[in-house]
Amino acid sequence: MTEASELGGLYCELNLPLEWVPMSEAAGAAAADEWANQNCLKIILSLDEAVHDAVDESVELSQELQRLDFKVSIILELVARLVSQNTALPESVPLKLSPKAVHWSARTPPAPVGQSLQLKLYLDRRFPFPLCLTGRITSLEEAAEGCQVFIALDRMQEHTQELLEKYIFRCHRRHIARMKTGDSQ
Repeated sequence: MTEASELGGLYCELNLPLEWVPMSEAAGAAAADEWANQNCLKIILSLDEAVHDAVDESVELSQELQRLDFKVSIILELVARLVSQNTALPESVPLKLSPKAVHWSARTPPAPVGQSLQLKLYLDRRFPFPLCLTGRITSLEEAAEGCQVFIALDRMQEHTQELLEKYIFRCHRRHIARMKTGDSQ
């Protein structure tokens, strides 16, 4: 099966800390993961939201909101540094993430085709808590340094799915903007 059909449409290419656990070891966490995933995605999405300029009559309010946003950002950054000092993140891997699938290169296959896994993706170092996704390995393909792993994600609650799609869209949009400006990072 081709990569494009596995990913199912819009996707983003990222380099993120990733770890996985067989579903037998992660059993019973699905309900808590939905709530945690929604909060994780809401926080990650809010980290990049800017305070928009207000209309002329509320310039003072806009400036005050920008100062408050700056202060909250500093506090968040400091707390994230404290948490990350005590949290060993897994190794970052280049991966492709879509609302329906995840694809990455692994040194060794995580499990045989058909096996269900729980993936933990750390989307932003400023918020060192994982997005936990579950899915089934749909294919493993040999590669130069290991194998290509394709995971079809399990169905999520509608709100979680919408937040993930919004995150992926933003990442894709940033990638396009960087390509237009010639920035390769």
